[in-house]
Amino acid sequence: MTDVLRVEDHGAVRVLTLSRPEKKNAFDIALTEALWSALERASADDGVRVVVVTGAGDMFSAGADVNLFLQAGTGGLEGDISKVARLYEPLRACTKPVIAAVQGPTVGMGVTMLPHFDLVYAAEHATFLVPFVRLGLVVEYAGSFALPRLIGHQRTRELLLRAKPIDARTAEHWGLVTRVFPRDSFTAEVMAIANDIAALPPGAILECRRLVEKGEQGDMQHAIDEENRVLATRYGSAENVEAVQAFLTRRK
Repeated sequence: MTDVLRVEDHGAVRVLTLSRPEKKNAFDIALTEALWSALERASADDGVRVVVVTGAGDMFSAGADVNLFLQAGTGGLEGDISKVARLYEPLRACTKPVIAAVQGPTVGMGVTMLPHFDLVYAAEHATFLVPFVRLGLVVEYAGSFALPRLIGHQRTRELLLRAKPIDARTAEHWGLVTRVFPRDSFTAEVMAIANDIAALPPGAILECRRLVEKGEQGDMQHAIDEENRVLATRYGSAENVEAVQAFLTRRK
């Protein structure tokens, strides 16, 4: 457990709670490193069968902490900061099923990381916003590869180019979310599913996940490389810095 990530075991289900509610669970270096490490530990722990990632407070995540953009030069995110841009790696590498429990609104990388979870459940009041173009940026986390395959090309374009939130039922209808549950029963519903999976043979679960992932891969690495090439020119650019400063000062 760290100040920014709560780790709790409920039988064979490990719950990781993003805990920067005062920052709407935005990912800074500390939260990124804490989640990365927690996923690796869960992956190596034979007592853990399923991992659930959720958020504290009203939001699942506000995405990347905007201050990271001001720290980045036009060479992109380097060193410790680069882990924020690569957080999909421990999600995909985890040997246990990883469930996203989106208990409230989520933004930016809080949306584009979702295709890298095994299952995504949302509370009925959750919303999903991808505001990259507003910040002078482009999609990441293989979103240009994963999102069209998950929700379709035109829906991906609407999500990215319009930069407006969609509600949980729309996200479910599009295929971004596995299922939606009422707010009052959300946690219980997700934990019931996690416990169902945890009770099944872990070897068979592991192999099924590997087979599905192999089928999904295709040219994902090419998409990631191309996104990172473009992002390296966008992070810290005049347009990006101006957009972030406008965001921070609440002006257009």
